[in-house]
Amino acid sequence: MKKKVGFFLIGSLILLMSAINSRHSSAAAVQSESYDVLEELKLFSRAIGAVLEGYVEKKDARQLLYHAVKGMLEGMDPYTVFIDEEHYKLLQIDMKGEYSGLGAVLEMVDNQIFIKEIKPASAAQKAGLEVKDMILKVDSKDVIGLGMAEVAELLRGEAGTEVMVRVQRPTVPEPIDIKVIRELVEISAINDVRMAGRHLGYLRIDNFQEHTADQIDKAIKKLTKEGMKALIIDLRNNQGGLMTAAIDLASRFLPGDKKIVSVESRIDVQKKEHFSDGSKHLTDCDLIVLVNEHSASASEIFSAAIQDHKRGIVVGMKTYGKASVQSVVPLDDKTAMKLTTARYISPNGRVIDKVGIVPDEEVPYLVEGVEGEDQQTRKALEIFKKYR
Repeated sequence: MKKKVGFFLIGSLILLMSAINSRHSSAAAVQSESYDVLEELKLFSRAIGAVLEGYVEKKDARQLLYHAVKGMLEGMDPYTVFIDEEHYKLLQIDMKGEYSGLGAVLEMVDNQIFIKEIKPASAAQKAGLEVKDMILKVDSKDVIGLGMAEVAELLRGEAGTEVMVRVQRPTVPEPIDIKVIRELVEISAINDVRMAGRHLGYLRIDNFQEHTADQIDKAIKKLTKEGMKALIIDLRNNQGGLMTAAIDLASRFLPGDKKIVSVESRIDVQKKEHFSDGSKHLTDCDLIVLVNEHSASASEIFSAAIQDHKRGIVVGMKTYGKASVQSVVPLDDKTAMKLTTARYISPNGRVIDKVGIVPDEEVPYLVEGVEGEDQQTRKALEIFKKYR
């Protein structure tokens, strides 16, 4: 029977929900390199068997396997890593762009967990939780002394399930127990959507996840109704996310049959040239993309496509230069490993990995002797002054 390994490509990133036939891809590589994996596994089996049987303290076999995988991956590039249970859950949330929970943003102040922000129409708002509520208990568990990640994990759960939250409210002397029905919460990838002039729109994209393209559609529709004829897209400090989201975003601004990115890989299913098909094309408005030294991965895919096709002007500082693709390979239902399996190339054939993208207008955030902090946005406004 053929085994299948699911690869979820992130980082620069593709999200491949399809499985890759491990007999086809792995065995072919084994034959070509005359490398017998089974023989090496026998060596590992002897080592782990010796530890389990003879080590002075009892050890868990699964934990030993995790340590072995960590050690194997440490000798590779910085993005190839073992993902433990806690980080695997967070990674899945980041990629999907949603989770089931309360819709409240937490913060830690003096080792206490407070509600910092509540999303409108969220489960938290409907139940009556308020900003500045200090969380004391989640169901029957006392959370005093726990970290923010631990408390957030307790608050998450399946949509439709109940969670009892005990809070201390500044205006009420006694603690309050509030029952909340968890709901699906969509994470905002698009922020600060506004008109920056009479016909000039502005929006900031914080990450590329499954909902980014849909949120872009809504933002552009809103700005277009308000008279937008030119747009500034801010990708500064955006470290990337799903490659599919970057491709979808580029398709909104490019006409049909324009190459967006090429992916080079030893895995056949990943080797592909991605083109815009014209069906998602939203607007022909003039475009500026703001980038900086922290713009990476999916941000660079979009910026390179816009620059190569001369669809817009890239303004800011040279980008980070991360053009590798990581596949998330589940090891079990709790852990995974993130493996670099491909690199991407710009439409014009530019290699971006470890090089970055040089903006059309290279402008630092701060300029000595010039008033004002954000000189990059100032430059964008200067270029688009006719729309202000």
